[in-house]
Amino acid sequence: MSSPTHGQKLRKINKAGFLRLNEIYLYISSAVLGFGAAILWTGQGTYLSQNSTEKTSGRNSALLWALSEASLTAGGVFLFAVFHSSQTTDNIPTSTVRILYGVFTALSCLAALTFVLLRPSGARKADLEKRQYGALIGSTFRLMFSKRMFLLAFVFAYTGIEQAFWTGIYPTCISFTQALGSNTNSLLALNSISAGVGQIAAGLIFGILGDRTSKIGRDAIIFLGAVVHLIAFILIFMNFPDDAPLQKTTGSGGLINPSVAIALICGGLLGFGDACWNTQIYAFLCDGFADKSSEAFALFKFYQSALSCAVFFYSSLLKLSWHLLIMLVTSVFAAICFFLNERFISTSRLTELHDRGSLPQLDGRPETISSASKQATVQITSLKET
Repeated sequence: MSSPTHGQKLRKINKAGFLRLNEIYLYISSAVLGFGAAILWTGQGTYLSQNSTEKTSGRNSALLWALSEASLTAGGVFLFAVFHSSQTTDNIPTSTVRILYGVFTALSCLAALTFVLLRPSGARKADLEKRQYGALIGSTFRLMFSKRMFLLAFVFAYTGIEQAFWTGIYPTCISFTQALGSNTNSLLALNSISAGVGQIAAGLIFGILGDRTSKIGRDAIIFLGAVVHLIAFILIFMNFPDDAPLQKTTGSGGLINPSVAIALICGGLLGFGDACWNTQIYAFLCDGFADKSSEAFALFKFYQSALSCAVFFYSSLLKLSWHLLIMLVTSVFAAICFFLNERFISTSRLTELHDRGSLPQLDGRPETISSASKQATVQITSLKET
């Protein structure tokens, strides 16, 4: 687990900088933070793939996501306690900043120590160590230009766009909408709790009920995530002024007066939908790219981070309705691309079993093909485990 350990060490450099603010250090450490996050999440995804089978990848991905996103709820409770006792509504006192980031820095150090204590990833570790960095880079570029990864790029891109929205633009809308109340700092903490509850709920549902959710398929869960996000987009459009991402506003929402309850519900829906997308992407990469997990997760974070960066660049130029429209269109394209990749995986499994001579004759009926596909999954999993 050296990659996640080093990634977490880089992340704590940024947190420590807030204890004594310096503009130049802040910008440099923010770049270091992004670099560390890429190392952390790529290594974490690879470790997940190395310790999962096709049968357990969905459950493990969901539980990993629920545990990692639990920080939203815990952090939200902590922030609410700090902000609720604050007498100011616009500015955060220096003493409060130092308390917050002192705790964050300590937790970052603890997280790095936790990664060091994780057990090695088993037999696959030796195989991966034999691969040189140059070969990995070349393999990553070859995978990037493959047909399957080209389709997945749209899926990864959407997760980057919606991640930038629910972590940055949407909290800004809450903070700038004065009709929601005077102490919007406390409301931001409650929104973090709400988003965390949505993330944890989705992760636990797909993790604890892993066997049942695997029967309905990853594409069905992606469809659920897209629908949940669509509902959230509609409610956000109704509840917030169109200029909320750009400036403080006293205006009303698109159709109704701004409501705190609806704002928090939207935060929960955004979190739930985000978990639907990310847990299934993790499971898909573990299954479909088991022998190239490092490359696949690296490309996932590349496209996701690139689009998040792009969103933050244009976020100060577009009104809320344009943000929502962009996410609506990209979510449709992303869902279609994911469905096509899922179909490719099912077809590959059937072909593999057919070549082995263990696939029964098909009569062309959809239910027969579906049954054969499930049989293919079970048999291939058994072969890999043995």
